[in-house]
Amino acid sequence: MSRRVLILGAGGLGREVFWWAKEAGLLPLGFIDDNPAALGDRPGYAPILGGVEGAPLDAPVLCAIGQNPLRRVCVERLRARGATFASLIHPMARVCQAELGPGAILAPFAYVGADAKAGAFLFMQTGAVLGHDVRAGDFLRLDTTAFVGGYATLGHGVTLHTGAKVMPGKRVGDGCTLGAGSVLLSNLHAAATAFGVPAQKL
Repeated sequence: MSRRVLILGAGGLGREVFWWAKEAGLLPLGFIDDNPAALGDRPGYAPILGGVEGAPLDAPVLCAIGQNPLRRVCVERLRARGATFASLIHPMARVCQAELGPGAILAPFAYVGADAKAGAFLFMQTGAVLGHDVRAGDFLRLDTTAFVGGYATLGHGVTLHTGAKVMPGKRVGDGCTLGAGSVLLSNLHAAATAFGVPAQKL
């Protein structure tokens, strides 16, 4: 596998992914971002090589766009140009005999429990937990310390913001968002946004 990678997105998450990639032994060649000034004058980073429609695609891409569904759109646009995508599991993350789809990014101290299965482009921030035997679709985003209990089922494009929790065995539909600090004690239908303790649909 090539150590050379490109990073899609040069915002705050992209800059974090840049350092995680280096810590994992990868070589970030540069960023793909439609804003050529996204890095500002920050030192120490590889350059922005171009936008989604024009950047060279001579290495696998790490998707470092956090917002759903924007990252799905950008991934599809790059795939149409022939891009391939890499995964990044930080050496301080833990994965226990789980099945992860392509394009996963796991930050330091992310944890995936035994026999969990997640689709493509899983993103887990620091301290996020995906419990044992969880089933999750594509483009799942777990922010810092978000938690999904064992045997829960999550659809495609689900976002759990910082500290949000899905209790074991619950079901979350496609495109749902759970607000920061919320605790989901019941099932959540597709495209819903919920917030609070216990979480209530907005």
